[in-house]
Amino acid sequence: MSMNLTLRLLVVVMVTAVALPSCVSKKKFQQLEDEKTAMANSLAESQKKVNMLEEKVGTLEGDMANQKTKFEGDIAGLRKDVDAAKMDADKAKGALADKDAQIAKMKKDIKDAFGIGSDVAVTNQNGELTVTLAEPVSYSSGSSRLNRQSRKAVESLAATLKNNPSMHLLIEGHADTDKYPGNGYNNWDLSVDRAMNVVKRLIKLGVKPEQLTVAGRGDSTPAAPNDSKENKAKNRRTEAKPSPKTGNIHQISN
Repeated sequence: MSMNLTLRLLVVVMVTAVALPSCVSKKKFQQLEDEKTAMANSLAESQKKVNMLEEKVGTLEGDMANQKTKFEGDIAGLRKDVDAAKMDADKAKGALADKDAQIAKMKKDIKDAFGIGSDVAVTNQNGELTVTLAEPVSYSSGSSRLNRQSRKAVESLAATLKNNPSMHLLIEGHADTDKYPGNGYNNWDLSVDRAMNVVKRLIKLGVKPEQLTVAGRGDSTPAAPNDSKENKAKNRRTEAKPSPKTGNIHQISN
């Protein structure tokens, strides 16, 4: 081999040796650049998601704060309503207690004015003050006859009336809803006869007629619903009421 050829081969080998690493480094560099770009894109996408999620979190936190404020306002309003309701309830209790006291005083005044004894009470019947005997004046169905128990009750009332000449009573008869089995005679007539029999006995026992007034209410003002045998028995009655009337309970002034 000639010297020139040997030199040329040596140059080629050296150039190749220098160029090969250069090519490899450029390829690796490009690969790294591509990976960097991909990672940068991935990071940008991730950052975008983070920003979006943070925005949602901020919105939810704002909504939650608004809801909390609203709930706190609602709770405060409810507490205010509860306090107002408690005050109204306390006022109602006080008003009811005042009414009870007024009614109790009215009953006492009636008893004191008429000298009503322990065997006679003043009670509320359908919103009116009524003199009620310890033994009620009641009747059998369709009858106006006073039984032994009713006669005893009338005797107690007679003693009270005789001891109090200024006392005046309305003797009021009542009936249940059962129809009276007779021609031309009805529950109104029956209720009047029941009251009349009480008045006749009172007069017989020494009560002055001017102390008494008679009335019949038929079945128009029941003391109990006419839906059972027991309740109908309660409606077959005669009551004594202070006359003139003391007035309805609900008319008591505040």
